[in-house]
Amino acid sequence: MKKKINQKKLRISKKNKKSLITLIIILLLANLGLIMNEVMKKEITEATQISSSFSNAPGISYKVFLKQNGLYNSVVQPEDVGNFSALIDHIGVTFNNKYQGGKGAEYKGDYSITGELTGWESGTESPAPAWTKEFILSPKKNFRTKDDGLMLTQNVNIDYNHFNAFVAEVGKVTGYNTTYSMKVVMAVNYTITTDEGEATGSVSPSLTIPLGENYFKIAKSGIDEVKNDITKTVKVAAPVDYGKVILFSTIGLFCLILLILILSSAETTLTDIQRKRVRKLLKAYGSRAAAIDKGLDSDNLDLCYVHSMNDLVKISDEIERPIFYVYHEDLAAVREFFIVDNEKTYIYRTMDFNKPDEAEESAEKNKEDARLSLQM
Repeated sequence: MKKKINQKKLRISKKNKKSLITLIIILLLANLGLIMNEVMKKEITEATQISSSFSNAPGISYKVFLKQNGLYNSVVQPEDVGNFSALIDHIGVTFNNKYQGGKGAEYKGDYSITGELTGWESGTESPAPAWTKEFILSPKKNFRTKDDGLMLTQNVNIDYNHFNAFVAEVGKVTGYNTTYSMKVVMAVNYTITTDEGEATGSVSPSLTIPLGENYFKIAKSGIDEVKNDITKTVKVAAPVDYGKVILFSTIGLFCLILLILILSSAETTLTDIQRKRVRKLLKAYGSRAAAIDKGLDSDNLDLCYVHSMNDLVKISDEIERPIFYVYHEDLAAVREFFIVDNEKTYIYRTMDFNKPDEAEESAEKNKEDARLSLQM
């Protein structure tokens, strides 16, 4: 199979090849050092660590007790159903708060149950209290334990008819009839103390009971679990920055691929230089030069060699003659550009020898001749 002329392959001069290989090896070693430094670093930093974790889970349950009536078979209404105020006798509520912690921690505080009556402003998009009045339904009680768990439970009976009558009387006295509600709250305030620190908090499970309505539903709130953590500051090894490791690894891989490409590249020859030079000349002066299939018979011609292609172009412009070159598929074989003017020929030689690769042989021959001259 005939070898393709001007086959594309990465070519680098011997000097540049050595320099690039040295530079890439230095980069690879430096990159490897950065990766090792990041992975094996002994940097110490401070971190916050949870030493103890605690939780408080508030809860509410209630029952609506009815008067004897012909509507319902039972005098106890379950939760989350509608209620007719005319049939209610009282409402029984059970509040609780489940504490869960660790042994040795002291859990202490107090709790109480209050009821807050509110008359709301009417005719506003975001109602605000027009008046409020607070009642103590269960006085404050204290608690303390070092156990890892404690359940606080408190029952209270709400005289719905009493509070319903109270807001009706307020409406008569003030002449301001609006909507009313009663919020029943168990307020628990606590402190958790350990050898490593202290945490404080509160929970407030509550019921909201509409008043002054013929039919209503009761709503619960504040029953989400509350967590408390006691933390400490500790010294730990700084975490590896994997972002940097990935970046350095990517750079190292790129350098390795580049090194392989350079090692597999061919060295630039004089033929390559010649081919590049002719290609550059044709790119710059191709519109001024015409390719012919056969060279000149120089025996009967007066040959005049010019210094540069620019000089040849100037002569072409001056004598109004075209510039020629002998076409070759391999541009490295294009040895000269010329102008024929009667019996005189102006020539620009792309190199000073017939074949570019003969330069090395010529150089070696010159060295040998010099060596023989010294011996003589």
